[in-house]
Amino acid sequence: MESQQEPQLGKSADGTPVAEPAPGVDVGESAQVPTATSPPSTSPPTDLHPTRAGRLWAALVPALILLIVMLVFIFQNLHDVKVSFFTASGSLPLALALLLAAILGALIVLCLGSIRILQLRRTVKRRSRRAGPSDT
Repeated sequence: MESQQEPQLGKSADGTPVAEPAPGVDVGESAQVPTATSPPSTSPPTDLHPTRAGRLWAALVPALILLIVMLVFIFQNLHDVKVSFFTASGSLPLALALLLAAILGALIVLCLGSIRILQLRRTVKRRSRRAGPSDT
């Protein structure tokens, strides 16, 4: 088993501690020891703005994950079930019945939410007319 020696600390001309190589280790002239006065390393620019392509890729990954989850759900639920709604009835795959129910629910929520947004916009317009133009 080799014995590992810790680097010894020396002092530079200004008195700050500097690591010195272990005895028997040849550093050579090409080795550079970073100091506090050495220039900073080149780092990538931080002023990059997001692009449409970048946002597309960021949205594509969750969409692909959702697609994979939906495909697994569909392939695991292929057996037919009887679906009845008032007087209409039929047989279709369970996954399709559940997806249609989810889509119908989303459309209902979308319609109700849109109605509420239109009500709020109308209220804001009425209040802004009553207040009159702002003096800025």
